[in-house]
Amino acid sequence: MSGPQPARGAALRDLEPRWSWAIVLLLWLACSAVLLWVDRTHILRMSFNDPDDALRLVEVRDWMAGQSWQDVTQYRSQPPAGAPMHWSRLVDLPIAGLTLLGSWFLPLADAERVAIVAVPLLTLLLLSGLLHALAHAVSGKRLVGVLSVAMLTLSIGVLVQFRPNRIDHHGWQITLGTLAVLLLVQAVQGRKYRAVLAGIVAALALEVAIESLPLTVAIGAAFGVLHLWSGRMGGPLRSYLVTLAIGAALLPLVMLGWPAAAVPWCDALSPAYLWPVATAAILLSVLLPLVPQHRLPQRLATLAVAGAGAALAYRLAAPQCAAGPFATLDPLVYRLWYRSVMEGLPIWSQSPDVWIMVAPPSLLGLAAGLWAAARADADRRPLWIVMLVVQAVTFLVSMLVMRAMGLAHLMALPASAWLFLRLFRAARGLSTPLGRIAASVLCVVATPIGVQTVLIAVLPTVPDDATSDMANPRRARCLTPATLHGLSALPRATLFAPLDIGAHLLVYTPHSIIATGHHRARAGMKTVITAFTATPDRARALIMATPASYVVLCPRENEVLKYARLYPTSIDAALLKGRLPDWLQPVPMRLGEPIRVYRILRPVTPP
Repeated sequence: MSGPQPARGAALRDLEPRWSWAIVLLLWLACSAVLLWVDRTHILRMSFNDPDDALRLVEVRDWMAGQSWQDVTQYRSQPPAGAPMHWSRLVDLPIAGLTLLGSWFLPLADAERVAIVAVPLLTLLLLSGLLHALAHAVSGKRLVGVLSVAMLTLSIGVLVQFRPNRIDHHGWQITLGTLAVLLLVQAVQGRKYRAVLAGIVAALALEVAIESLPLTVAIGAAFGVLHLWSGRMGGPLRSYLVTLAIGAALLPLVMLGWPAAAVPWCDALSPAYLWPVATAAILLSVLLPLVPQHRLPQRLATLAVAGAGAALAYRLAAPQCAAGPFATLDPLVYRLWYRSVMEGLPIWSQSPDVWIMVAPPSLLGLAAGLWAAARADADRRPLWIVMLVVQAVTFLVSMLVMRAMGLAHLMALPASAWLFLRLFRAARGLSTPLGRIAASVLCVVATPIGVQTVLIAVLPTVPDDATSDMANPRRARCLTPATLHGLSALPRATLFAPLDIGAHLLVYTPHSIIATGHHRARAGMKTVITAFTATPDRARALIMATPASYVVLCPRENEVLKYARLYPTSIDAALLKGRLPDWLQPVPMRLGEPIRVYRILRPVTPP
């Protein structure tokens, strides 16, 4: 005899606060344990998957060794003047802080190892708490918040930015963006000062990375959409823009000092972006008291004037930024370096496998958000609408720049969790036990990881090798501390090395290099690429014109293999084949160190 059956569509009880936060903590601990296990080799070798992480550690070391807070120049790149950097010291703060704290108990080198593992994982803990709060605020259910965090632990597109040793700015960009959206939702709920705080956090996110600009615009657009709808969001929108403008004015002064803060850079928070925000804030502050806002045409006109003023200010203040921060790169550098940085390219330049990685989680979240907005009551519908605006903008940006998928996937999780909970509740309401079990299992398909798994199983996903020079899995054999002992033991010198290994050479050896793959070092980047793709005779003149003492390359590195493939008569191709010009002399490395080092034989007198 069967027991009592659940009522059709029976509601699930919500969680108490203490239990929901306890589950979030347990989910984070489990996720961290998995990440530590997966990346155990990188942790033990102290290796980095991305050159940006390696160079970030170099920047932290330089600051801790006495380089000024306001000077982020990398003096060991492009010597003697150094390479200007667009990075923020804000990201250096937690790494340096944990390193100093750990140095009270451990040798400095070990404290540094602990810091670069702990910082991304602790940032992930903060993100988990913010995501739980955001999903709870939008849906009204803590269970949705817990499910969102559970989905986060399976979201590869997000977790890739929080792996151990992943210490660049992307994790903080996602975390600050989530906090800004949470404050947006709380402002819509009518909580005091949340719009002001959202502006401050958005300014901090822009200081960390100008890649936060689309989200900053999306938050303003969400306020604007609700103001058009209800006529009650003009004040919060003005507060958001005013504090954002103040933050955009003060942060560069604090981070860079004067007059560096006045330079209109396109790749960092600068007057190029301050003037548009300030113009919009001033126009709204003037128009809102003057123009009655009780009718839609008047609200639309007010926002249109503010938006048009901001666009005009952007065009006048920084016309050079209209084409993006990479438009001024030399054509050779753009073609051979930038077009090979796959994370910065649009979705249509990626392989089918990447399409499945990037698009489905966001599309699922958008569909779920539309359904949630349609089913919500009058109090919840505005919250889902602002989330839809944010989701739509972050999804479009991820289509244009692949590395933006982390924030887009994160913003889709509250709606995806709401959808799963609703479908699961419907499955529990089925009349037959077999139907309930089958439907409950199928609910898993309606999750980001479920959709991706099904698509991978169903669709042919043959990687397109022609579109990418993505990371060689054997790179670590060449670029770890253990494999660079021989090079590190040489007297301190300047190395002429390919761009992709430059940051690793800086972090693992005492040497300087001509350039890393960072776009402000454009002169050094052009010299490196031009020389490695030139014939040996032409390369000799280019290399001799630099202060380099050694030519260095890693024979398995994708950049090196690409140059040899595209330029078969180049010095790069000759070195790979073992054909040395008479002005290079091989320097033996230790057994098992595959990196190749050649001493540059300079003439005693200038030719």
